[in-house]
Amino acid sequence: MAKSVCDERASREVPVREHMHAQRVEWRIQQGGNWLLFAIVVIALLGGFSDGWLSETSVTNREKSLTIEYQRFLRAESDEPFALRIQGPKNQPVTLTFSGDFPDNLTLQTLQPQPLITHTGQHTLTLTFAPTPDGAHAVWMVTQPQSAGRLTSAVTLQGASPVHLTQWVYP
Repeated sequence: MAKSVCDERASREVPVREHMHAQRVEWRIQQGGNWLLFAIVVIALLGGFSDGWLSETSVTNREKSLTIEYQRFLRAESDEPFALRIQGPKNQPVTLTFSGDFPDNLTLQTLQPQPLITHTGQHTLTLTFAPTPDGAHAVWMVTQPQSAGRLTSAVTLQGASPVHLTQWVYP
């Protein structure tokens, strides 16, 4: 007895009623969803949602006296590091001013080394660090964003052009 070979692409009535066109559409949607999930995982691994290659960046002012290493993408209420490299005048204190969203939306968790003078004003935070023989300073900060959204901040070394930071905070 010869078995009949069914066309897999044709709709059937037995054993169950099928509509193959709708089934093929569902398979395409499922395949698109699988690719979307794969893309989200790859973006996350590369740092699109927090620490990683896509998120890590640094910016330097025109005079090359201030360089800031930071993360573009942050998570609300999660510790986020900043590294500041400063080349100031020899044997003189250096003063940094943080403005914009930085003092209002980020809580300072850790600051090393401790500044000589700290001053807060309306929408500003000013830190003055002790002089060094060569004028070079390295400052490490850990901050904690308090809310989700876009943050734009400026960091200014006294007597130099500001460095502008743009960050996105995920909830």
